[in-house]
Amino acid sequence: MTRCAQLFIVFLAALGAALPNVGHAEAAWPRETLRVVVPFAPGGLTDVIGRTLAQELAKSLKVPAIVENRSGAFGLVGTEYVAQAKPDGHTLLVGGGIVALADALYPKLRFDPRKDLVPVAMIERNGLLLVATKANERFAGASLPQILGWAREQPGSIAVASFGSGSISHMALETLKTAGRVDLLHVPYRGTAPAMPDVIGGQVPMMIDNTVTALPQVRAGKIHAIAYTGKERLAQLPDVPTFTELGLPQLQIYNFFGLYVPAGTPATVAERLNAEVNRIFRQPEVVAKFAEMGAELHPGSASAFSAFLEGERSRWGQLIRSQGIRPE
Repeated sequence: MTRCAQLFIVFLAALGAALPNVGHAEAAWPRETLRVVVPFAPGGLTDVIGRTLAQELAKSLKVPAIVENRSGAFGLVGTEYVAQAKPDGHTLLVGGGIVALADALYPKLRFDPRKDLVPVAMIERNGLLLVATKANERFAGASLPQILGWAREQPGSIAVASFGSGSISHMALETLKTAGRVDLLHVPYRGTAPAMPDVIGGQVPMMIDNTVTALPQVRAGKIHAIAYTGKERLAQLPDVPTFTELGLPQLQIYNFFGLYVPAGTPATVAERLNAEVNRIFRQPEVVAKFAEMGAELHPGSASAFSAFLEGERSRWGQLIRSQGIRPE
């Protein structure tokens, strides 16, 4: 046997020994603690989603799973962190709308949401509520047609708060202005926490807010719900019409959260995580828990989530560019 033939046989033997190890490495996942990154502060809806996911993954995968809150820039800080993490299936992101809005809002991003993150599954979506203060008699029981009428009579005189410049709340307001052909004054806040007390007190008469954070205040009688951006009426507020019912179907808008992994994560890992998300967030007790908060669990396939994201990118990218919207 020639020297070349001997070397070739050695090479084949080494290759054969290595291939099973690759398969074993993927099959052994997870090998260490899972880190579920929540790009917002503790206590909010995203945090509840992340902790529910971590708790259930720890049970089914038999490894520790912890939540890491990495807040900042409406979720951009934590999103970037995961996009740049090692793609071994141990760092996961519970991300929100910023994944679809980021490339249009921030032209100089240090990562590409399309290329650096893999959508695993949608987890939750929730509509938005247009709410008004009860501290001002004019707005306490006002309907949407009344408000739009006032705005047309006095353009720019009615202020509407959002929970952030460039947020989905802001996108909804800009859509309302365009679809309703009115000029409303945008008052951006840094989150719902500082905005809602001003709406309750009447400093700003109206706000477009997440259902999950607005609903408790509506139930407590502190604010008045005017219209809902969901496809159908919110079960907890059956008397509140949708924008579609009121002749503005453009206002069918959802905030959403889903699971992502860094690009390069083994496909088998992403598939297993998708199966886990669908199992966890279809359990009747989990569905009921989130429904009580005004959140709609909406797990599904990775391909469906990817298609939804592309639709959101196209929709909001056009609005952001046409209106020249930039985060403050």
